[in-house]
Amino acid sequence: MRIDDMFPETGVLPAVAVVFVVALALEMTGVWLMMLVAGAFAALFTRRAIASFLAGATGVGMAWLAIFVYLIATAHALEVAEFFAGLLGLTGAGTAVIAVSVLIGSLLGGCGAFRTRLLIEVWDSSESTTAEDLAHQDRG
Repeated sequence: MRIDDMFPETGVLPAVAVVFVVALALEMTGVWLMMLVAGAFAALFTRRAIASFLAGATGVGMAWLAIFVYLIATAHALEVAEFFAGLLGLTGAGTAVIAVSVLIGSLLGGCGAFRTRLLIEVWDSSESTTAEDLAHQDRG
């Protein structure tokens, strides 16, 4: 069965919303590589690789930004970022550290979505070929 037949095509904005929620949930695991999995959900609801990338990158980026905003407000994350920037000799660049972190998260989500969309395309094309081959064998 084709993967694209199992999931409806919703477009980019609903895919961003799904990725945002999944990324927030997976962020609680503490494993940053899970953002590849969160981004993969965008590929299930979009049908083009670039749309999948954009939805995955935007959803994960928004989730990371929301988490950083929450941590800045409640856990002094900006001071921690300033400390790490100071270790690199970049005094006062805590906001830049957070911005780079959000960018890295966005790229993880986008790459996970892009990779998954291409894998779905390969799987679905092999499924179509297999079904055609079986139909041809039955006739012959």
